[in-house]
Amino acid sequence: MAKTFDFEMYRYTPSLTGAIVGIIVFSILAGLQFWQWLRCRKTIVIWLFVGAICEIAGYGARIGSHYDTKGWAPFIIQGVLLLVGPLFFAATIYMFLARTIRVAGGEEVSIVKPKWCTRIFVGADISTLVVQGLGASIMGTMKLALAIAGEKIVIAGLALQVATFVFFVITSADFHIRMNRKSRQMNAVDGSDDWRKMLRILYITSSLILFRCIFRLIEYAMGNASYLMSHEWTLYTFDTVPMALVLVLMLVLNPAKYVPQDITKQRSPSSSDEEQLGTVRDQYLGERK
Repeated sequence: MAKTFDFEMYRYTPSLTGAIVGIIVFSILAGLQFWQWLRCRKTIVIWLFVGAICEIAGYGARIGSHYDTKGWAPFIIQGVLLLVGPLFFAATIYMFLARTIRVAGGEEVSIVKPKWCTRIFVGADISTLVVQGLGASIMGTMKLALAIAGEKIVIAGLALQVATFVFFVITSADFHIRMNRKSRQMNAVDGSDDWRKMLRILYITSSLILFRCIFRLIEYAMGNASYLMSHEWTLYTFDTVPMALVLVLMLVLNPAKYVPQDITKQRSPSSSDEEQLGTVRDQYLGERK
């Protein structure tokens, strides 16, 4: 018996009101994030703005889908951008962990060194972005084999994202525990509590993003004809709202204010032997001159 084609771009007509509200909310938040970047001039903040722009474009494409539920282009655009937009929020949080470790001066107690935090987690984030974008882009074809393959690719990308985030949260919590233990052993009170404040912000925002990622993973894993995929309210409740809250929290709590402007230029106590040798060499050459 031939396998029937049971894939539809939409099993509902995308809400025009919902899409417009999404555009308005994320446009306001994008504007505020850009304003914040202009004030602090810290590159890390700009990725929140980029993610918000993806959300705006994604909901804009859903307006096109409202008027043409069979339109290939708007379906692909909204699917890709709403999937990958939050990855830019995740990248920002990953980079903030490295800066938190440096602010705390806890390079020696972290199981993942600051420079590797960005490389490992952002690298995984980029891989996830490519995988999810590829999967979502081929799901719009009306060929059964490609639609099924695209869905599986998206599931793989979402699973990678969830696994990365779980490891990230474990790494953050482990650093928190080790840093507190170090402070107690030294019988000293830190002069600044900024790193603890930054970690609390990361825990809250990470929880929201992880919650959203788990929802999208379950949504795609249940299949195209599942309840989650065929009811639009789940998208706005479990994706739109958490991502908007992430941007709001990043604006209100503003973890960037705890990061010195030249934090990436500061030398940690655990500088490499090569750096120390370079300093000695420069001093020797200076004396000879």
